[in-house]
Amino acid sequence: MVDKLLQSSDLTYMRSEAKTAMPDTVNIQRLSQTADGQGGFTIEWSIVYQNIPARLSAAGSTESLTAGRQNSEPDFMLTVASDQSIEETDRVVHESGTYEVQSVDNGTSWQLTTRCQMRRL
Repeated sequence: MVDKLLQSSDLTYMRSEAKTAMPDTVNIQRLSQTADGQGGFTIEWSIVYQNIPARLSAAGSTESLTAGRQNSEPDFMLTVASDQSIEETDRVVHESGTYEVQSVDNGTSWQLTTRCQMRRL
């Protein structure tokens, strides 16, 4: 039998330590639809998680060409705890602004954190 490189207690400790490197707090919003009584619905963003420890950092930029003009939008990376629920359809409110989740990277082995690519609204 081969010993595991990391035991579950090791991962628990490392995840706890990773949280100490999250100097920011964010609120996670999720889209909800409410029937309006006339066959339609209203859309609103509701806070589903509040004051979540996180780290928001710049992660390069995305360039595009629109109407003959080159545009550059900064990209951001959000890091939260590995057990934090966050979806690609969520929004994140940080003291610096509101961000849209572009992708969530949560399918790695020995995951210590969850990282999300973000775009500022």
